[in-house]
Amino acid sequence: MSLQRLPDPLPSGIEAYRLDFDLSCDETPHWPLLSAVEQARAGRFMQSADRLRFSATRTATRQLLARRLSCQPVDLPLAQDAYGKPFVDMKGAVPLFNVSHSGSHALIALADSSAFSSVGIDIEQRRAGLDVDALSEAVLTDLEKSAVVQAADPQEALLQRWVGKEAVLKAIGVGIAEHLRCVGIHPGPEGRWVLETTVPEWSDVEAMPVAAPSGYAAALAWRSRVQNPG
Repeated sequence: MSLQRLPDPLPSGIEAYRLDFDLSCDETPHWPLLSAVEQARAGRFMQSADRLRFSATRTATRQLLARRLSCQPVDLPLAQDAYGKPFVDMKGAVPLFNVSHSGSHALIALADSSAFSSVGIDIEQRRAGLDVDALSEAVLTDLEKSAVVQAADPQEALLQRWVGKEAVLKAIGVGIAEHLRCVGIHPGPEGRWVLETTVPEWSDVEAMPVAAPSGYAAALAWRSRVQNPG
């Protein structure tokens, strides 16, 4: 397992890290840093690869957060909201974070809570045989569908929008499946995306693609507390 920080440019006050897995490894060495609830959750996964992805990602997340909060990783109180989004259950200025994993990789985003009110991140592996037409009809807005049809690589164009939507909805903190068509992702200036949304209260969310391994796509989204020039 290796952990590396993603390269800039990212918004000032946000850091993102990529975790690489060897899915043939035993997941149990990560368990000592997990809470009893997390160990039980890891144990419910039927596949060893799923247990490894969850336990390794949660362990790395605990280590990154504990470093900033000057505590032991196992002592860090983590909880999750009604949609399963995890957070540090402590008073005071604690970092915001979000995680995502797919295939042999995970992403972890950390954000300064004095500058940002939320953060979301997503990574997805490109899979052979994806039904672009059917999935586009189910999850894309009309403008997105038009752009995907005209793209040189429709599957890649769809995947980029998929991770963008997931990151945005994770930052907002709502259920993913029922809101995918409420958000549209479009290329914008300076490597960021322009968002369309049917929900006026979501118009302050910003998003961008981030570096991903070959065969994957990834995205970061955030809400600023104040105008953030980063």
